[in-house]
Amino acid sequence: MRIGIIGAGHMGSALARGLVRSGVRPSDITISDPDRRKLEPLRRMGMKTAGDNRRAVLDSDLTFLAVKPDVVERVLARVRRELEGTLLVSLAAGVSTEFLERRSGARVVRVMPNLCAEVGEMASCYCLGRRATPEDEELVRSILSSIGITFRVDEDLMNAVTGLSGSGPAYIYLVLKAMRDAGRELGLPEEIALKLAAQTVKGAGKMLLEDGRSPEKLLDEVCTPGGTTVEGIAVLRRKKVEDAIKDAIKAAAKRAAELSR
Repeated sequence: MRIGIIGAGHMGSALARGLVRSGVRPSDITISDPDRRKLEPLRRMGMKTAGDNRRAVLDSDLTFLAVKPDVVERVLARVRRELEGTLLVSLAAGVSTEFLERRSGARVVRVMPNLCAEVGEMASCYCLGRRATPEDEELVRSILSSIGITFRVDEDLMNAVTGLSGSGPAYIYLVLKAMRDAGRELGLPEEIALKLAAQTVKGAGKMLLEDGRSPEKLLDEVCTPGGTTVEGIAVLRRKKVEDAIKDAIKAAAKRAAELSR
């Protein structure tokens, strides 16, 4: 299977690297971008690269659209002839399947990914356009599942997904920064503090995904009365950290809705 990717920015590059990590041959990926500097590291990995987006469409069995929402219309206008009747998988936040179908003439699947695709740990959701076939869905689900977890949702939930998991890595990086800085202030070397924090987040997530216990249950089990953890949690609750996180997710979802078309 040949895969085309239009856009070699953060998301397009992360997707390309994740696909190679999952077993796709680099030579089966064609990625295009007007900025040759973004393409060079991917070319060195063995991927085909092009400055002309039409090449990414013509050399592929399906095309991922990984550009910013504000340039989607312009990009599609230049490749509409090549996209007509093909399978287009859009990663652009807030851009509806209806808009994509009208502007491309393609069968459309809309995806909200995140940057963890690069290491094969992406959390994503997708929805189908009116012309997408069951075979299209199976193909896209297979690709997305090879670089993380994916769920099909109704399109009116895509903005919520954007706020939760699309923007989610940034929230975790902020938490990791705070954990690293606290460790350093307590005397730990910075590198050790950061790796301890990152492994703690990774392990906590893995326990939740694999064990089946709820966050509330795990939190209750780790907070021994009179112990150290319960003291830390008490501070977080006094500072309303849970409310702040929920507000952040809702604000990101609201912005996704504002960008929608």
